[in-house]
Amino acid sequence: MKHLGEQEFLDLYCGEGAKSVNAHLEVCRECSTQYAKFKKGLALIKPAAASKRSVDYGEQVWKALRPGLTPYREKISPRWAWAQWRAGAVAVACAMLLAVAFFGGRYWERITTKKANLTGNAQATKRVVLVVLTDHLDEAERLLVALEHAESSDKAENAQLQSDARELLASNRLYRDTARNIGDPGVASALDQLEGVLAEVSNGPSLTTADLARVRNEMNIEGILFEIRVLRTRGANQGSVPKPAKGESI
Repeated sequence: MKHLGEQEFLDLYCGEGAKSVNAHLEVCRECSTQYAKFKKGLALIKPAAASKRSVDYGEQVWKALRPGLTPYREKISPRWAWAQWRAGAVAVACAMLLAVAFFGGRYWERITTKKANLTGNAQATKRVVLVVLTDHLDEAERLLVALEHAESSDKAENAQLQSDARELLASNRLYRDTARNIGDPGVASALDQLEGVLAEVSNGPSLTTADLARVRNEMNIEGILFEIRVLRTRGANQGSVPKPAKGESI
C-alpha cells in the first residue's frame, strides 16, 4: 500500500484533499499517525503580529527612498534638437567644402606641373630602366643557356640552376612591374615570359629528365632568349653616350 506524502497532508489540512485521501487515512494507521503529527506541527505555527506604525510612517519611507531617486529633468523637444543638429551639420559641411576647394586647387596645380614633367621625362625613364636591367638580362640569358644544355644526371648542376632561378625570380617581378608602370609593354611582356620559366624551374623539389624536357618544349626558351638578347642590345644602345664632335661643347 502506498503511503501519503506531505503535499497530500497539506491539501487535506487546507480542506482541498481528495476523498480517496480520507478513505486511505481510515484504513492506514501509519498515515493516520503521520497526519496527526503534521497537524500538530502546523498548529504550533503562529502568525507574526503586524507592527504598529506611527502617523508619520509615510514620511519616513519617503526620506529613506529619496537619496536613491533620480531627479526629474526636462526633456528637450525633438524638433528643437533636430534644428540644432541641422545647423551644426550645415556649418561643418561648409567648412569641409572650403577645405576641399582649397586643398583641391593646390593638389591640381601640383598634379598639372608633375604631369608636364613626367611627359618630358617618360622616354628618359625608359632608357634608364633598360640600362639598369642589363645585369639582370645577362644573368637570365646565362641561366637559359645553361638550362638548354642541362643534363638530368648532374644533380649538383640542376640544384644550382634552381638556386639561381629562385634568386632571379624576385628581382624579375620587380623589373616587370616597373616596366608596366612606365608604359613599356615590350619589356614587360618579355619579363613576364621569363618569370614563367623561372617559376617552373625553382618551384620543383628537383629537376628531372621530364621536368627539363617539359620546360624546354612548353616554355619556348629559344624565343625568350631571342627577346632577351634584343632587349640587351637596346639597353647597350641606350646606355652608350655619343662622343661630342670636335669643337663642340660638352
